[in-house]
Formats: sequence, C-alpha cells, structure tokens
Amino acid sequence: MTLENLFSHHIICGKDIYVVDDHHQALAPWSLIRRRLNQAPNLITIDHHTDVHEAFLGHAHLETYEEGGDAWALAKDLVKRIDWQDDQSLLWAIERLRHDEHINAATLSGILNYAFCIQLSDSGGNPSIERQAYDADRQERWPQPPTLPPPSRPMSYEVPENHIFVISHDCAIGCTRMPHNDDCVVEHGNMIIEATYLDDQLARGAEMSQCVGIDHLEALPYILDIDLDAFHSQQAIEPVDPLTFYRLIRNAVAITIATEAECVEELKFDDEPINANMLLDQVLGHIETAGRDSTRQQYG
Repeated sequence: MTLENLFSHHIICGKDIYVVDDHHQALAPWSLIRRRLNQAPNLITIDHHTDVHEAFLGHAHLETYEEGGDAWALAKDLVKRIDWQDDQSLLWAIERLRHDEHINAATLSGILNYAFCIQLSDSGGNPSIERQAYDADRQERWPQPPTLPPPSRPMSYEVPENHIFVISHDCAIGCTRMPHNDDCVVEHGNMIIEATYLDDQLARGAEMSQCVGIDHLEALPYILDIDLDAFHSQQAIEPVDPLTFYRLIRNAVAITIATEAECVEELKFDDEPINANMLLDQVLGHIETAGRDSTRQQYG
C-alpha cells in the first residue's frame, strides 16, 4: 500500500485535483501538497458535515474499551505520532482515522495551518466573543431580559486551539421565515455554491481569519476541499452564478474531492436523480470551466 493507492490524480488546466472515496483519505494528498510548499497551507472546505471531530478519538475509544485507560489522552498521543514527511506514518494514521477526524489530525500535525469549514450541519459554528458574552448575560439574568444587546456582525473570535474555524450560517440568503422550516432546508442546500451564499460565508470567514492576522480566506495559499455530500440536488450542483466558486477553484494551490457515495445517497433531497459519480463529473466540469475562463481572461 502506498499513499498514491488512496486517491486518483487529475490535472485540469494545470491544477492538481485529488479524488478520494472516504474523506479522511484526503490526508494523503494534503501531505503531498504540504511537502512542496514552504509553509503549511490553509484549508477551505465545502461539506455537508463539519468533519472536525477529535483525531483518533474513535480508535482510542475502541483501544481503551476493554483494557481501560483515558481515550482522550490516547487520541492526543496518537496525533503526535503523525509525520507528514513519512509515507508509512501517514498510512498508519489514515488506517486509524474516521472519516470526520482528518481535519483535526491535519491541523494538529502541521499538514494544514488553519481550516475554514463552509458546511450545512452546524448553524452556530465557532461562537464569537460577542455571542458568548450575550449568551452568558442572558443566562445569568434569566428570567429578566439581558443587559447586552443581541450581537451583530462584524464579530471577533478567539483563536481556536485546534486551528479550525467552523463558519456559521443563518439560512438561505434572503430567507425571512420565522421559524425556519423544511422549505428553508431545501433552499439553503440549493445555494451551497451560489455566489451570493459563498460571498456571505467568505465574509463571515474573514471575520474569523482576521483574529489570526489573515485579511481574508484567500490571502494565503489554500487547498480547496469539496465533499460531494454537500450537494443535495441537481440545482445545488448547477448554480446560477458560479463566479465565486470559480474564483476559489482558480486561486487554490490544489483541490481535493471526497466522493462519499453513501453520504450522497443518504443526504440528497427526495426524488433527486443524483449520485456521487454524476456529481464528480459535474465538479470536474466546473473546474475545467473555471480554468478555461482564467486562460481566456489572461490571453484575451
């Protein structure tokens, strides 16, 4: 077994594209990308899930189940054994990681610097300093009203120890329903790579990145990571305005794609005629279009 067995490699318009079946296998191409850069790149990931669980925690729970021990301590110790410059170390790690632990493993081992997660499953994301203060004030004064006003953007953030920022979302752009309902879920999912939605997510992400001295998410070298289970419908993969998505494609140092076929099937909206193979073809088509558009702009 070699790292190259874990992905297929494509070059589209000069861009390296790495495709994996299970998302934690992306640790292999991320490490290869890291080796050719002077510093660890950041990650911008588009996913249904956050995929930010503690690295090796699932494996550590199994290891300590019968013999006892501290699973959390074991998981932290296992992360220290990852050497991104050593293929065997990476193969060892990937064998023991679950498909939602790879980002944590990558940031803690120096493969990635910071990770910014555009996702559909955690509306709160990393709470801002202002949100934490407001929530604490409201809880302390209950049942009286809080003394602090509800927080509004722009907000400030603490530096997460794991270097992972989960970007919050409200709903579909322009949604005014209260409370939000199942229609919101569909509208929100259909906007995942629309320019208006990505612009909003990147603006929220910039508020986070500025707390670590990065003006915006595209200011430093980054890998664009795409999990196909972020696309729940044909409409989601065919945005009306893909310009922001195309810019993220063009500016990335490389792109990784996780097909996650089972998750695609589980998460797609009812009666949607999509599957992982079809979504992969369309994402690769978007990458080619973005590359061709860049070439036309460059040479007129």
